[in-house]
Amino acid sequence: MIEVRAAQAGDGALLMLTTKELGSSHGWGADMTAQASDFERDLFCDAPIIGALLAFVDGAFAGSALWHRSYATSRGQELMYLEDVVVLKEFRRLGVAEALLKQVAKTAVNHGYRKVFWLMMEWNSNARRLYEKLGAEIENGNCYCSLHDQALLDLAK
Repeated sequence: MIEVRAAQAGDGALLMLTTKELGSSHGWGADMTAQASDFERDLFCDAPIIGALLAFVDGAFAGSALWHRSYATSRGQELMYLEDVVVLKEFRRLGVAEALLKQVAKTAVNHGYRKVFWLMMEWNSNARRLYEKLGAEIENGNCYCSLHDQALLDLAK
């Protein structure tokens, strides 16, 4: 049985498990600086801008979804950016990602968000199939851009 619940105080270590899994599968595990205490601090502060859901299969931790608030100027409203959906390897193909995404949708609706958006790696055909099955629009031609580390510092000068 799959159970999905909102993160609770003390769940930072579980979120680190899925964060490490994601980092490893994307080849940036060595660049990770996140700590369990970061999740605890940011999820349970007075005015959190992030939220997390945890999935369990027969009581065993299986995956997570982490989102944060965003704003769409074109819509003139706040919306939800789904940062990560991660299922631990041993729990894949059991419906965990779908259960997490259904709860993400319920959370968005409960918060009054009219849109949820996220980044999908082009090579992830399994994710694409799931997202399409659930009714997601997948935009072609968009590129994910970032400034970080020294490039960010250089531009800020």
